[in-house]
Amino acid sequence: MRHKRTENRGRPSNKPAIIVKKFTREYDDSIWYYDLDKSPNGPYLVEMIDPTYDKLEKLYNKLERLQTPKYHENGRKKRTTKADKIKMEATERAYWKEHYKLFPEDIPKKRKRRKKKSNV
Repeated sequence: MRHKRTENRGRPSNKPAIIVKKFTREYDDSIWYYDLDKSPNGPYLVEMIDPTYDKLEKLYNKLERLQTPKYHENGRKKRTTKADKIKMEATERAYWKEHYKLFPEDIPKKRKRRKKKSNV
């Protein structure tokens, strides 16, 4: 029959207790980021995970990544090629298409020509 362990036997450890300062907690609909140096009372960032906006967020991140300039090893800026511009335009078109699907009230109004009044 095993006895319940009440304490560790032997000499206590000289190592200091390791305190974890940065950690995350993942829940079903959100991710909570903790950093005890930034804010000791709670999370400094809470990301809400909403599957309806996942595609829109991915397209936005892709567009931002394509628009940031790339650099050579020596520090000079790389040239933006025609293929890169085509990728940017296609991504931007896909982003706005998805955006207007989710937020139909943001669709710009179509401007029409005014009909001329006939003075008779």
